[in-house]
Order: sequence, then C-alpha cells, then structure tokens
Amino acid sequence: MSPHSTFMKTLLTTLVLFASTALAADKCPISGKPADSSITATGKDGKTVAFCCNKCKAKFEKQNK
Repeated sequence: MSPHSTFMKTLLTTLVLFASTALAADKCPISGKPADSSITATGKDGKTVAFCCNKCKAKFEKQNK
C-alpha cells in the first residue's frame, strides 16, 4: 500500500467518524427531532447534550438524576 493510500484511508476514516458524531448531536435524544443548540444539559458522562425543546430537556434531567 502506498503512503498516499494509507493517508487517504486514514483521512476518510477520520472524516466518517467526525461526521457521524456531528449528526448524532444534531438530534434530540428524547424525541429524535432536530436539536436546538441553545437548549442544553450535561449528561452523567459530562458531555453536553442538546434538545429540541425544554420539555425534552426536563425529561432528560429527570432521568439522569
């Protein structure tokens, strides 16, 4: 395998992983609707989670006490 092929394979893998993470963050974990980046909470794992509305945020916070 040439150095160029190895580089391209690594780059493609990185881009796919980054894109899938970004796509997952664009959806509300409660409803599955598009998330609003101004409505957030912090999960047990310390990650910031975005929601579509304050009702979903409240449900998430109640479940993650």
